[in-house]
Amino acid sequence: MNCLDFRRQLLTDPFCKDTELLAHEADCPSCAPFARDVRAQEIRLRNALQAISPPDGMAERIQLAARFDQRSTVQRRWWYSAAAAVLMTIGVSMVSLFTTSIDRGNVALAQSVINHIEDESNHLHEAQPVSAGRMNRVFERFGAELAGNIGTVNFAAECLMRDRTGVHLVLPGKMGPITVFFMPGEMTASTLAVNSARFNGQILPTSWGSIAVVGEAGESLDGLGERLAAAVRWPRTDTVELDLLGRGTLIAARLTQP
Repeated sequence: MNCLDFRRQLLTDPFCKDTELLAHEADCPSCAPFARDVRAQEIRLRNALQAISPPDGMAERIQLAARFDQRSTVQRRWWYSAAAAVLMTIGVSMVSLFTTSIDRGNVALAQSVINHIEDESNHLHEAQPVSAGRMNRVFERFGAELAGNIGTVNFAAECLMRDRTGVHLVLPGKMGPITVFFMPGEMTASTLAVNSARFNGQILPTSWGSIAVVGEAGESLDGLGERLAAAVRWPRTDTVELDLLGRGTLIAARLTQP
């Protein structure tokens, strides 16, 4: 697959899992950041659509209108407006079917971490250690590099958390698999607890964003987040929102500094 075919397919389906497409993204230094930008913009668009709700009483008004003959111009215009609103509602519902594993931007970060683990729980069962080459390629997509030994990793991939992309790892633990999220640009002022009926962990602030470390209930995670954060060297980044041509269309641009 060449770069042109890759970008055409990605723009058609930003979350396509085609193996050839993913292989090209992993090996192409110019297409990898393009893919991250396309997916981030797709998430922003879907979140905006999900925020739209139909007016109160819309269903009742449509049912009432259906009982009358729509002959006058005024009546026809009202019907067209109602139909357009229904179509928009249906469109939003259809979008939600394809975004069950994508967290909304206004969901609390700790809950987003739990949601993401549950949505992609199949990765908890990965048992084949990830190669060093694969690990390096995943972090290189973000301009980061391994500066220390992370240990055995059974799953490593780029992932989407709320409206940002990061790195998703699964490590073996004593009580079961341990999930780790490196979340560049996701700043937190202090350590956050991550708890559910099944999982417990924490989100630690770093100079480049935050790192989440979550295991099965009862798993000892003391010092793990700090060790993993120190094992990866991240570029210093600043995110700027640009108003495209003054039309109110915001694009997030990442400025990387050495």
